[in-house]
Amino acid sequence: MTDRIAYRCTHCGNKTRFDIYETVRRRRFEHASLGGEIAVEEEEILDREIEKVVCRWCDRSDGIEQAG
Repeated sequence: MTDRIAYRCTHCGNKTRFDIYETVRRRRFEHASLGGEIAVEEEEILDREIEKVVCRWCDRSDGIEQAG
């Protein structure tokens, strides 16, 4: 997935460590080998909702902004 968002915490200045809470609805094609190994061969994200972003440094979610 290439549509990742960069974040910044306005409280402590963190730009690198965040917990992202999200709900994702996807369509996935899995292929199981005769040996029992499962590989994902195709995946399409149908819907994605970010519920909350929490800073790993200061543990706050009320000052997170998208970094430009």
